Amino acid sequence: MTSVSRSSSYRPEIQGLRTIGALLVACFHIWGGRVSGGVDVFFVVSGFLITGSLYREVETSRTIDVVAFWGRIARRIAPLAYLVLALTLLAALFWLPRTRQDGFLSEVLYSAFHLENIKLMMNSVDYLAREEAPSPVQQFWALSVQVQFYAVWPFLLLAAAFLARRLRAAWGVHLAVLAGVFLASLTYSVIETHRDPSPAYFNTLARVWEFALGGILAVALPRLALPSGLRLTAGWIGLLAVVGCGFVIPASAAYPGYVALWPTLGAALVLIGGGSGRRLGADRLLAAKPLVALGEISFSFYLWHWPVLIFTMIVTGRTELGVLPGLLVIAMALCGAYGANRWIEQPIQRSSFGRNKAWHLHAMATGFAVPVLAVAVIWYAFLGFAEGNQNQGLSRSEYPGGSIPASSENALRAGIPLQPEPAVAKRDIARVYGDKCHQTQRKAEVIACPYGNERAPTKTIALVGGSHSAHWLAALEALAQQHGWRIVSITKSACPFELNHARKAPCVQWNENVIEYLASLKPDVVFTTSTRPFRRASTHPQGSRNGSPIREEVPEGYLRQWERLDESGVSVIAIRDNPWLGADVPECVEKNAANVLDCGRPRDRVMDRVDPASQLRSKPRNVEFIDLTDRFCDQSRCFPVNGNVIIYSDSHHITTTYSRSLAPVLGERMRQVRPDLFVHSSGS
Repeated sequence: MTSVSRSSSYRPEIQGLRTIGALLVACFHIWGGRVSGGVDVFFVVSGFLITGSLYREVETSRTIDVVAFWGRIARRIAPLAYLVLALTLLAALFWLPRTRQDGFLSEVLYSAFHLENIKLMMNSVDYLAREEAPSPVQQFWALSVQVQFYAVWPFLLLAAAFLARRLRAAWGVHLAVLAGVFLASLTYSVIETHRDPSPAYFNTLARVWEFALGGILAVALPRLALPSGLRLTAGWIGLLAVVGCGFVIPASAAYPGYVALWPTLGAALVLIGGGSGRRLGADRLLAAKPLVALGEISFSFYLWHWPVLIFTMIVTGRTELGVLPGLLVIAMALCGAYGANRWIEQPIQRSSFGRNKAWHLHAMATGFAVPVLAVAVIWYAFLGFAEGNQNQGLSRSEYPGGSIPASSENALRAGIPLQPEPAVAKRDIARVYGDKCHQTQRKAEVIACPYGNERAPTKTIALVGGSHSAHWLAALEALAQQHGWRIVSITKSACPFELNHARKAPCVQWNENVIEYLASLKPDVVFTTSTRPFRRASTHPQGSRNGSPIREEVPEGYLRQWERLDESGVSVIAIRDNPWLGADVPECVEKNAANVLDCGRPRDRVMDRVDPASQLRSKPRNVEFIDLTDRFCDQSRCFPVNGNVIIYSDSHHITTTYSRSLAPVLGERMRQVRPDLFVHSSGS
């Protein structure tokens, strides 16, 4: 995305290639919903230009002035990056929903330190965080990867130069080193993408091969006398590959991995095709003045287009944009990029400031960063102060929550504010997450955490399954306090308690490990979920307002796992899963404060009329079933709130506050099917 200063080796077609890459990114973000390959093009071009510049420096002076190099990068990046961050903060103050501000400010801080890709990697493996709406600064992940590349690349070339002098084979050693980095990183990318593409997408180690590919070309091309006809052919094939990437590669493709070879090799062929000398060459087209002019502001345009897009959708309330609104987004981003380039970037680039003292440039970058960091930190602290601690002992008369049946009459009580507040509801999640007692998606080891009465429990309840089991912990803890139970929480992200070899390997192994653990623990009962939602059209357990209705099932894998428990003499209480509303409930409630019930859904859109567990042909002998649907829905509608308590922390997980309010009715239903659990309690 960033560029180097012009020199005798300046190639205008590279600016045209940047323009194509930037426009592809914007268009596919706005309309395509697929990977455009534009960022990959940026990475190859950056690798080509930066490696070429550093290689020439080390060849001429036998060293690299790393501090000066970083200063030049800071001059190019810092003004635009921190300007966009600052303006995005200002826009967020007016338009970003309160429910999204905490996550946004966290990402601003990561972006300011060029670590946004790390933040997104963490979010992508966090089952709850990965469902958050995109942040207005999410585009900074690519710049973060690029800055991390700039941080280490000079040292790689210095090491290669040292080795080359020892072996007396300059450019050959550099090629070998770059080829080694290319192969190692590409191999790692393929492996990690196959393992879990979400974090791999943002992983610098899985992307550095793209920079290395550009670096290989920078070292090799000056020594290759390629025929103009070959350059002509390579240029057009490469350009067609770059433009066609988003149209050819399906949205389901695991990326980056080997799939990213398509746009990167396309960019490489365009670089090879430069200087063909042909009037009909692709390089001639890319060197056209409009494309070159846009290429000069492509970095700024990339930074601008994403927040303009996100805030446009927030203000208009849309999740998709048509042709005209999308073109307006591009026009606004181009205006912002042009203005920033003319009045900020160009004056700084042309200034003599810092040309003799590199530390001046680093001081300048720090000066741009400090106000952004200060505002983000102060704002974040203010939000935390304003929220305070949520009251866990809400008045039952004012906040009955799940202790009463859900209905339009019971949902809201006039004049009483909702609890938790919508912004707080986003983080009102099961305590197992904060206690580090919820296993991650990538690991298979059993994490078992005791809650309740640990010294002399009357009964032991094992809470087992995925996040939809975990959010029942608050209700079970309240019951444990009354009846002297010990609760052993054994949960894992995105991994229900089932025998299903189609799931990812860590989930399959975790289920095996849990079976062994429960056989040794011998709990009085295992508490887990009995049903799983799905859509017949896509078999994906997530609803959307325009999608096909959600249906429910008792998966075969659940039944097989319960049978295995029966062989060990372990009994089960299985609770019907709660409705999945398919939209972020706290955000919807915030936006529709006057009509929060509009955030509900028709019952027949989000669940079956009858609990599928009650329709099993052969009921497992060791399993008792519970259904609390009447605390989420009436006969016609499922609600976002009940008894002035917000039910959901997102689109389908229950808030801890609501879970706790369900304790009385959950206890009643459990007593009905398993009265033995209450025999020794003080309350019996």
